[in-house]
Amino acid sequence: MIGDRRVIAIVPARAGSEGLPGKNVRPLAGRPMIDWTLDAAAASQLIDRVLVSTDDPRVAERVTPPAEIIDRPAELSGSQASVIDAIAHALGAADEGPDYVVLLQPTSPLRTAADIDAAIRLCDETGAPAVLTVSPTLKPARFHGVLGDDGRLTLDPPRAGEAVVLNGAVYVGRPERLFADRTFLTEETRVLVMPPERGWDIDTLYDFVIAEALFPHAQAFAATGMPAIRR
Repeated sequence: MIGDRRVIAIVPARAGSEGLPGKNVRPLAGRPMIDWTLDAAAASQLIDRVLVSTDDPRVAERVTPPAEIIDRPAELSGSQASVIDAIAHALGAADEGPDYVVLLQPTSPLRTAADIDAAIRLCDETGAPAVLTVSPTLKPARFHGVLGDDGRLTLDPPRAGEAVVLNGAVYVGRPERLFADRTFLTEETRVLVMPPERGWDIDTLYDFVIAEALFPHAQAFAATGMPAIRR
């Protein structure tokens, strides 16, 4: 709850994955990966209820109260399924009409409860229809470019401001706008900047191996800090 506004978190965890099969329950730092997202949601000071939308019995085994399981139907469990439809289904199944919905993907296990709450507060304070989290790029923008069919590199033109990427760690939205727009990302969406080591997204084995190395730094367990961005 933020003020008198109700906040519901939804963790989408379907069984299928083309890039890294079984990734939601793959052990990361000694525990199934989804556990880290459930822990962060439970530690949030603003989330009122956590719904896990899944068709995977292995994921369901990891869900303990107060988090709740929402059985995800087959038509919302394929690789082309809309996450917006999955959110609508979860809220309908739970008989919820919150002021804010927070989407927490298990593939971003390094984000913290503080990151979640900061995104919720930003959405509430700015009146934005949605807030997304981003991270600075690991290389400065001057290194980015496009590889042409002829094998030549065309560098991106210089631009003002810092280059960032959507990291998928936290999505916050007002349901009425989310279902009308069918997306969290509109011209009115605001962003919260997170350090790259906490915004790391896992889709492949390569991503997973790096996440294991980043884990102690993201969780502040490392003895020394880690300057993540090359300038």
